[in-house]
Amino acid sequence: MNSKNYEELNHYILDSFTKGGTPLPTLLGSKQEWMTTVVVAGLLANEKVSAAIDAEGIVDAAINYVNIIQERLGHYQNNQVNSLNHLLSKTNGESDQTEE
Repeated sequence: MNSKNYEELNHYILDSFTKGGTPLPTLLGSKQEWMTTVVVAGLLANEKVSAAIDAEGIVDAAINYVNIIQERLGHYQNNQVNSLNHLLSKTNGESDQTEE
């Protein structure tokens, strides 16, 4: 396969994948929309929940769960950064002491 054919094939694949260059977030929606859709599917799969709550309530519940998930993930990621910073400062402090 020569380079021109390869470039045409790449162009064709990308053009097909993005429906003529439309940005993927436009085609797929936002991350929060996908997360909400997945949580809605999970809630609908639960017979007790789907029988007890109307459609709007399920979507509202899913949005609330997504917000809680994002908040908790934020706390987790901050804790990871703080732990890493603590380890780095501890390591730097020990190396500074050993150099003296």
